[in-house]
Amino acid sequence: MDREVPLLFQLYSKLRNSVPWIPLLTNIPTPIEKLENLEKKYGMSPSGGVYIKRDDINHGLYGGNKLRKFEFIFGKLLEEKKKGVITFGGIGTNHGLACAIVARQLNLHCDLFLAYQPLTWHVQRSLLLYDYFGAHIHYAKSYTAIALKALFFRLIHPKYYFMLPGGSTLLGRGSPNGTLGFINAAIEIEEQIKQKVFPEPEVIFIPCGSGGSAAGLIAGCKLLNLKTRVYAVEVSNPPFSSEESIIQNSNKALKYLRKRDKTIPQITINKEDFTYVKDYLGSDYGIKTRKGQTAIDLVMQLEGKERGFKLETTYSGKAMAALLDYIGNNENKEKNILFWDTYNSADLDRYLKETHFYYKKLPRQLHQFYEKKHFQCWQYKNCPQKEECSAYLNHDYRCWKVKQCTELERNKCSVYTKLDDAIILEDT
Repeated sequence: MDREVPLLFQLYSKLRNSVPWIPLLTNIPTPIEKLENLEKKYGMSPSGGVYIKRDDINHGLYGGNKLRKFEFIFGKLLEEKKKGVITFGGIGTNHGLACAIVARQLNLHCDLFLAYQPLTWHVQRSLLLYDYFGAHIHYAKSYTAIALKALFFRLIHPKYYFMLPGGSTLLGRGSPNGTLGFINAAIEIEEQIKQKVFPEPEVIFIPCGSGGSAAGLIAGCKLLNLKTRVYAVEVSNPPFSSEESIIQNSNKALKYLRKRDKTIPQITINKEDFTYVKDYLGSDYGIKTRKGQTAIDLVMQLEGKERGFKLETTYSGKAMAALLDYIGNNENKEKNILFWDTYNSADLDRYLKETHFYYKKLPRQLHQFYEKKHFQCWQYKNCPQKEECSAYLNHDYRCWKVKQCTELERNKCSVYTKLDDAIILEDT
């Protein structure tokens, strides 16, 4: 786990002794790869290109954007000698899973306060994995109710650190430390440009949930005078995701840094410094959209299978859908565009299989999420060989895609129609 200090501290040395940080990432800098098959499909100009930033493999156990934030957040948590962490989100939160994994790695308690979101196979998997990695789960139907529960829990557990959803600030409240992880990531991008790993991008596409990742990149790009413009794709509802939350996140992080190192330039982030992309969220957080699923399937077919990454329907798939619409415009075919992969690609199926899908170990009020709706063929059929099947507990909820069933095989399957009907894709 030994790693030299982050690039942010190398650029501004006074931060080394004033900003808490611990090394968590094990594959830094993350690779940048050219998506040549996708470029060909969309007729990109030879002077342009589409690239992917492989943050999905930045950690051996669980990759994604959260780990960059956690290097600074858990650094602060340990500096304050906390015994555990409290955070909240939807019942399928990737943030919550990353938090559980890192807390266990650092021998800390983790309490997740979860609110309802549309039920999917991803949600069913996530709830089991929270428990597998040692998190204590608390549930309520609404975000208001679960936030109140979390705040009360914090009052009687003062040695626990309270982390807002996504590790970002909310309405100007909370610690900006998580945002520093992506200011540091912007410096990593600048280093890769200098090393000629890829040309300086005109545009970066990144999903915007709690806003901290996008805010850090925006602040970092302006701090470094990069010509890159960040396109933050809305994947959550206000107040978590909005132009205002990005601006507050960015400026609070910059103020925090300047307070500790006066040599940091006096810059301010405003609406003119980035593009906030709407129309890909759907009617609510966690809703599967037709555009998002189409983007996932296309990119997986052209690039993902060969390169070993996958996208999902709540965050990265919607950001990719926005990117595909962008490069479908002839005006953008000469640009260099970077897609920031915020989703984990490390294999979690092996851990999920160890749970044997025994959901009754979870708090009783969560059992309804397994008994009312099924997303897998073995949930309908008493399959004696399910654990030897490639579709069993696989991350993709469409078993016929995993097993590459033909149309004839699908039509003969007794549960295919039931499974297909369970998948609701919304037009945005």
